[in-house]
Amino acid sequence: MVVDKGGDGGSPPFREQLAEAMRGMKEEARLSYGKLAEKTHYSRSSWERFLNGKQLPTTVAVEEFAAATGADADVLLTLLAKATAYEELRAARLQQVAAPHPAPEPAARPASTHTSSPAPAPAPAPATTTGPANVPATAHAPQAPSAAPARRPRLREWRGHARTAALVVAGALVGSIATVVIGGGPGGGAAADSSRAGAQPSGSAAAARASSPRPPACSADTCLRREPQAMDCQWDGTTVRETWLRGLKIQLRYSAACRAVWGRIENGTVGDSVTIKDKGGREESATIRVDNDTYTRMLAVSADAPPDSVIICGQIPRYQESECSPLGAVLP
Repeated sequence: MVVDKGGDGGSPPFREQLAEAMRGMKEEARLSYGKLAEKTHYSRSSWERFLNGKQLPTTVAVEEFAAATGADADVLLTLLAKATAYEELRAARLQQVAAPHPAPEPAARPASTHTSSPAPAPAPAPATTTGPANVPATAHAPQAPSAAPARRPRLREWRGHARTAALVVAGALVGSIATVVIGGGPGGGAAADSSRAGAQPSGSAAAARASSPRPPACSADTCLRREPQAMDCQWDGTTVRETWLRGLKIQLRYSAACRAVWGRIENGTVGDSVTIKDKGGREESATIRVDNDTYTRMLAVSADAPPDSVIICGQIPRYQESECSPLGAVLP
């Protein structure tokens, strides 16, 4: 069993092993943090965090580091896989420990079935007559038995029935509200950035989709070249840049939760395409194969490379025309 040596605030063991190995390779290559930033798509501050064990590098970062230093990428990727698996396991255990355990529900108290028995009617006194001696007394007329008193409903039983009915109504109401919110109402569940997407939602629909029913599956560099819908990044997607070309709508979409952007075109025809390109030279493209819209895979953004630094262009090959944003940008 692996012992966590990072519980006192230090780096977890496998992460520190990876950072130490990368620091040694950096020294052997005689590269500064600034030189690493020039040779890769990552900033100086990012490399300082990676090599000081404050943050795990991504797979792309490790591959670019190996190419810049001439190191063996397989060795570093093996250490990265161990560190990632260790930290995921540790996070899952901590989450399991922190999860509240539901208190057992009290057993339902059975309704009392005891009923008080009515007091027995007093026996009638024998009737006597006066007359001559040796004459037997006449028999008295029999009395009808008294009816048992009607049972009154108990206050405790009424309260129990009322409480049960209230719980049933409240549960049905909560279930209906959850169905509407999660399913997006009748016909809900459609992704915001599907290839059939139309106008952007507004008002209460936008607020509902902004609170994603699931957390995003990636963030920043881990979203690189991933599908925005597959990673649940479309829920808080906003349009940060838009331009037009002969009726073709060209949009740069951004997810703050995923810290990533992607390109989208609408109102096009088969063959029209969209391309995005970041300041580091990475790019993604998509072409309409069917219908009239499409979108690209994602590129990561950061404080050093914000969304407004990404170029987006739409192309209509049949007219040999293209349009980019910002205006005058070089076609990727």
